[in-house]
Amino acid sequence: MNPLLEVDGLTFGFDRQRPVLRGVSFSVLEGECVGIVGANGAGKSTLLWCLLGLYKAGGSVRWFGGKLSKTSLEQIAVVFQNPEDQLFMPSLLEDVALPLINRGVAAAVASKIAATALERVGLAYASARPAAQLSLGERKRAAIGAALAVSPRLLLLDEPTAELDGRAVRQLAGLLRQLPIARLITSHHLEFLRDLCSRILVLAEGRILAQGSTNEILSDGLLLEQVGLV
Repeated sequence: MNPLLEVDGLTFGFDRQRPVLRGVSFSVLEGECVGIVGANGAGKSTLLWCLLGLYKAGGSVRWFGGKLSKTSLEQIAVVFQNPEDQLFMPSLLEDVALPLINRGVAAAVASKIAATALERVGLAYASARPAAQLSLGERKRAAIGAALAVSPRLLLLDEPTAELDGRAVRQLAGLLRQLPIARLITSHHLEFLRDLCSRILVLAEGRILAQGSTNEILSDGLLLEQVGLV
């Protein structure tokens, strides 16, 4: 499988005295689901923002074999921790259609694609409703629907289970498990990642402390205790 994302020696700090990321290196392959775990404050969200060029970081990040560009950005979709950051239009259908319209897709075509995406995430019944009328679990699925509408090759999800109850977590896992595309998920919800990921990276104090198969990493109680995950 070809690497879609290659990260080598990524470093970042808000100032020289406070490094957040220290030489982070990893890759994500076509179709692979990779989890990044770490305690609160480990740098998981910051890492995603650096990958997307929102923070200027040192080291090397290659998307689809090249530098971040408009072409590569069109092959990436992001689901933020707070779905309200993505859902603010008068109706859910308009929320999901908006990323397509922003990419130059005609409004009528974008609406049809958006309707299909909402059906895919089990929210066709809510297409005319504003996101504010939905449960948090529904809003999370709607944000994923908006991401899938643009047909990405790689989906980035930042703490997707935050504030969800057990049933909503299971529904979200079921949805993500069915996706054939590559997924990179930051989370401290270990059982959620166990259900989805083939590989886990452990981020601690800005470094990749360990990486390996999901079973190997999540069976290492001493490691998980060391990084504050259990």
